Amino acid sequence: MPDTEQRQRTEQESRPERPPAVVIACWLLWFLVAAGLLVCVLVVAQREDLGSVWSPMQVGDSTVQPVEFVPVILVLYGVTAVLAATLIALFRTGHDWARHSLAAIVVGVILVAVATVRTDPPTMVDGMAIAAAVIGAVTLVFLWHPQSARYVREASRWEPADG
Repeated sequence: MPDTEQRQRTEQESRPERPPAVVIACWLLWFLVAAGLLVCVLVVAQREDLGSVWSPMQVGDSTVQPVEFVPVILVLYGVTAVLAATLIALFRTGHDWARHSLAAIVVGVILVAVATVRTDPPTMVDGMAIAAAVIGAVTLVFLWHPQSARYVREASRWEPADG
């Protein structure tokens, strides 16, 4: 056991400290996850207002049923939030592929935000979408910052060989 504890202590001491760009990127990513939860609550609370915007118009005696989008949004958020939480933990430990995956999720958030604004939703949802797009763009800057790239590049040097 003493050898294992000493080896772990040596590995922790040899790992470089996380640069500010990585720390800020992680905080912004967590903020996006929390903001996504708030958007889900808003969608559930304003489902009637959003239903009139996001459902097909009923003309005459049409048999078209309004779209039930709330379950879809909740499942989509749940899956994305769990995936993002897992990837954030992996990015913090220096996995470059996690950084690329997080960037793809953030680009998806930006695209969804732009698409949402184009549907002319209620003002509160509109504001949240714009805020998500701006925070997403700032997050991408920190994910692709040279400090972040250097951190994940150096991480491959201090990963244990037997790992």
